[in-house]
Amino acid sequence: MMTLRVSRDGGKTYGPVRVVRSTEPLSPVETSAWPPCRCARCASARQPR
Repeated sequence: MMTLRVSRDGGKTYGPVRVVRSTEPLSPVETSAWPPCRCARCASARQPR
């Protein structure tokens, strides 16, 4: 089990706790960069053409 708390504002606030269990089906990693970038530029580069 892994517990995650994510802050998107430099640690001022955090989102809800997310628990990930080893039995959950996980999607394959799309890139070796961690965490995967979700900005508009990177998201459009991953879109199939």
